[in-house]
Amino acid sequence: MENKENVIYREVQYPRQPLLWIFMIALAALFTYGFIQQVILGIPFGNKPASNTFLTILWLVFGVATPLGLLLGLCKLETEVRTAGLYVRFTPLHLQYKSFLFKDMIQYSSITYNSLVRFGGWGIRFNLNGDTAYNIGGNKGIELQLRGNQTVVVGSKNPEEIVKALNSR
Repeated sequence: MENKENVIYREVQYPRQPLLWIFMIALAALFTYGFIQQVILGIPFGNKPASNTFLTILWLVFGVATPLGLLLGLCKLETEVRTAGLYVRFTPLHLQYKSFLFKDMIQYSSITYNSLVRFGGWGIRFNLNGDTAYNIGGNKGIELQLRGNQTVVVGSKNPEEIVKALNSR
């Protein structure tokens, strides 16, 4: 069980981008179509069709579970400022919080950035500079400079509140 000692600030974000929903609906439709064509109707789907078992697994993950998870709000980015540092969890990918402790932070600041340009999109992302991002949408966040020349960006609706909470420890 997570130790949630002294939560100073907590923010939960859900995906709300229309492009994400369009992409997820298109992906679900494609895998549903492929599943019906190959598994139910017996007509191979594509030039090099996958096995029925593999196609069924893909359909269950991308055609059913992922859109259902988004719809039910299972996909979310949780950010907490605690007395020990900043904690991030990208559900359903993280079972536990990822911690960025004050003792490892060199500096932190509120930033405005373009996630598509800097990281190639949203989610848990890495770029060629070795930076890591945890974001679910928008263009605001907190940039952490950590020991070992590591940079982490955490997307936020209220980055100034996070900085205020980080400063209040």
